[in-house]
Amino acid sequence: MADNVEQCRAALKRCPHGHSDRSQSLNNLAICLRDRFMQQGIPSDIDESIELHRAALFLHPSGHSDRPKAVPSDLDECIELNQAALLLRPLGHFDRSHSLNNLANSFQARFTHRGVLCDLDKSIELHRAALLLRPPGHSDRSHTLNNLAASLQDRFNQRGILSDLDECIELNRAALLLRPPGHSSRSHSLNNLANSLGNRFNQRGVPSDLDDCIELHRTALLLRPLNHPDRSHTLNNLANGLGNRFNQRGVPSDLDECIELHRAALLLRPLGHPDRSHSLHNLAVSLQDRFTQHGVPSDLDECIELNRVALLLRPPGHSGRSHTLNNLANSLGNRFSQRGVLSDLDECIELHRAALLLRPPGHPNRSHSLHNLANSLGNIFNQRGISSDLDDLGNRFSHGGVLSDLDECIELHRAVLLLRPLGHPDRSHSLHNLAVSFRDRFTRRGIPSDIDESIELHRAALLLRSSGHSDRPKSLNNLASSLRDRFTQRGVPSDLDESIELDRAALLLCSPDHSN
Repeated sequence: MADNVEQCRAALKRCPHGHSDRSQSLNNLAICLRDRFMQQGIPSDIDESIELHRAALFLHPSGHSDRPKAVPSDLDECIELNQAALLLRPLGHFDRSHSLNNLANSFQARFTHRGVLCDLDKSIELHRAALLLRPPGHSDRSHTLNNLAASLQDRFNQRGILSDLDECIELNRAALLLRPPGHSSRSHSLNNLANSLGNRFNQRGVPSDLDDCIELHRTALLLRPLNHPDRSHTLNNLANGLGNRFNQRGVPSDLDECIELHRAALLLRPLGHPDRSHSLHNLAVSLQDRFTQHGVPSDLDECIELNRVALLLRPPGHSGRSHTLNNLANSLGNRFSQRGVLSDLDECIELHRAALLLRPPGHPNRSHSLHNLANSLGNIFNQRGISSDLDDLGNRFSHGGVLSDLDECIELHRAVLLLRPLGHPDRSHSLHNLAVSFRDRFTRRGIPSDIDESIELHRAALLLRSSGHSDRPKSLNNLASSLRDRFTQRGVPSDLDESIELDRAALLLCSPDHSN
């Protein structure tokens, strides 16, 4: 057995970094060491075997032809071997924390590939046990703090328990204290703490969490200069933090810096880079936000082109394809609203239909696609003058009066409303949109039940837009308009009286310089 190990070591030496057979040689030596461990029970053999398997796996990145067939069985075997090694290192053994750490990492890796939550729970339990054996002053304490924090972050992502996220943040803070300026892993801890604070901001909206997140990413970026392998990730993370702060506070300089950082990240992710489509997507979203803020047409045009390129990198089967279809459709819809080019609207509708097919019942973003397609079909009624092309779809109804499009729009808005029950943050928007569509159909067909339903839906939306809600004036105004329409048809004085009172209430909520 010893001869086999030495022969494999010699073979590995003949396969330096870059050699086509290196991964196979790594695996061969790992297997020989594993077999010797099974016969002789030497813990160092299994430790080395695991590290060699990790090195071989690193040479088979995601997408490599040899990776899919190797990973599942390798992970199971890795766990079994680590469990065997742990049995040889009972309480009191000086290397027990090392075996606990390895076994925890193996369960974490299997969770990453299979998504079984009990593996993640086991990983956390083992990391906690390892941490107890690595008290303050232990050379590997920062590694265990980091690993336990990462596992808790993953569990928060799965279950949404805020105490996991809070503990993750505290562990990342503790790890950072053990990685002072000059430590090789300091930028890694800065990045992890920044990301966990950003996640907590998304949950609770505490401004200081977002500010701290941004400053930590800035510090990490200083430690990741040009040519650092993780620079593009930090550029992307800092850009996302600034984009979030812009969305919260509306400071234009945050958005401008966000765009420049996304451009810098994109330059570091050329064709073939696995994260190129993410950078294209993120830059497109930021340009869309700036167009919404300033209305510069070139920002919108660039946004559309970036979304097109991103879509090419997200073919059928890609997990992010529906997002890019949705984003490209929205940006084309915005350009139609600005310029009235009906081909943009045609494409917008087809893209929303394609996105909806990728978001079947049960998909978390199905309501968004239904909403967007419905709006494209019916909710941009007052954009431009009457078009000569009366056969175009969707919002072309407003140009040519294709009632089937409005019927479809209403059915889609009904479907959206079912997916946004009481308590959903967007329910009032869906009630409003469906109410507007019924009123539009009433003005074309004069069916009394349509205007009745429009009024009831506007009343329901108004209840969800209480005093102080930014859209309350809009709901007051729209309910007033529907009541006036019903008064015009039926002549009931109370409808007109209520309409006037609602208009007065809306007027009180609008500043003197308000556009309406």
